[in-house]
Amino acid sequence: MGERRAFLKMVAAGPAGALLLPMLSETGRGTLAAELEGSAESLGKLPENIIFSKAVPGVWKGKEGGHLPQVSCKKAEGKLVIDVATQHPMSEKHYIVRHTVVSQGGKVLGAKTFNWSDEPKSSYVIDLSDECVGKPVFVTSYCNLHDLWLAEVKLEG
Repeated sequence: MGERRAFLKMVAAGPAGALLLPMLSETGRGTLAAELEGSAESLGKLPENIIFSKAVPGVWKGKEGGHLPQVSCKKAEGKLVIDVATQHPMSEKHYIVRHTVVSQGGKVLGAKTFNWSDEPKSSYVIDLSDECVGKPVFVTSYCNLHDLWLAEVKLEG
């Protein structure tokens, strides 16, 4: 058990901590926590500068404004609509490639891939009875030059 705690502390200190720690709250066979516990020795320390956020911009400090996904939610006809936008100029050489919305448990709630000529905006409809309502979801925006950016938002039903 001591090795697991040491591993979790190490993960929490890195940029992946914001993404992984909420998913580690469930324990037991078949959970992410159990998988990581079994992989701790072979995985080692997660490298920095893989996932970027407002709090951890890493090598892209100063680029947060144009890369962080902006998320808003609204109720409509018994559904929850998640709107995602990235305030990023789009050109053939530099653009937002993809938005993805993932539940706390790792379920992909929606994703959209963009062409350089598209506007980086996407919408996803979630049923209000879905288990992710009332819980955090992770929203990513991937830039072809400045990597993967992550925002967390709680879905209010």
